[in-house]
Amino acid sequence: MLNGTDILDAPPNHGSTFWGVYAVHPLTEIKGGNIDLYYLGLARKNASFEKGSQNELRHTAGGRFWGGRNGWNYNSEAMFQWGTFGANDIRAWATAHDTAYTFRSIRLQPQIGVDAGVASGDHGDSKSALGTFNPLFPTGIYFGQGTLSLNGATNLIEVGPHISLRLTKSLTVIADDHTFWRTSLQDGLYGLGINLLVAGRGNSARYIGNQPTVGVYWNANRHLAVSTAYGHFFVGSFLTQASPAGKDVDYAGVWTTYKF
Repeated sequence: MLNGTDILDAPPNHGSTFWGVYAVHPLTEIKGGNIDLYYLGLARKNASFEKGSQNELRHTAGGRFWGGRNGWNYNSEAMFQWGTFGANDIRAWATAHDTAYTFRSIRLQPQIGVDAGVASGDHGDSKSALGTFNPLFPTGIYFGQGTLSLNGATNLIEVGPHISLRLTKSLTVIADDHTFWRTSLQDGLYGLGINLLVAGRGNSARYIGNQPTVGVYWNANRHLAVSTAYGHFFVGSFLTQASPAGKDVDYAGVWTTYKF
């Protein structure tokens, strides 16, 4: 399926079916704490991973613990996936965590934090269960608070610090620096669409690269928000050893959000 070039003209995807249930509940025992619990189901025809292309039926169960108190903000999530991939089973998982502290009494109210995550990859055995994690429908800003992502959260270990400054009530600057490794050396590097970017078999390097990013975010009013970000991706040993070899990338983006 290819998206069209005009507004709201993408054709329907009859090869995918998605369903689920999601619940959010405040934790009265923990001031400022909340918990999310969810189940999500996905069926795709001819889903492709490095393991091959088969019909995919994937179930995801997960939970998220998040909130804030006394300047601290926290967000932790864990997911487990099972199902079938052709004649094989699916056994995949992921977990992600983000903790930050805001210095509210200091000028510009700097917030300093760190986030980290791990998503499983496949072990390369054609007869074993598919271990490649599927993040389902990730956005272009997946890691941290403002990072424009070039790679997706599949077969990935990620860690990165971030800092934000509140220049005005409506204008914020965020800088972060994320480093990526492969979880499994028998699986490759995937994009945000769970598309295989670089095959992993035969490449023993784990280090993917490092990506510093800086972004400016302006909430013009309660309806309109304008954002811009610039990043540079330094390729690591996994990409330099790939064929063709990977190269550093500079990229930037500007986007506008309007809420009715």
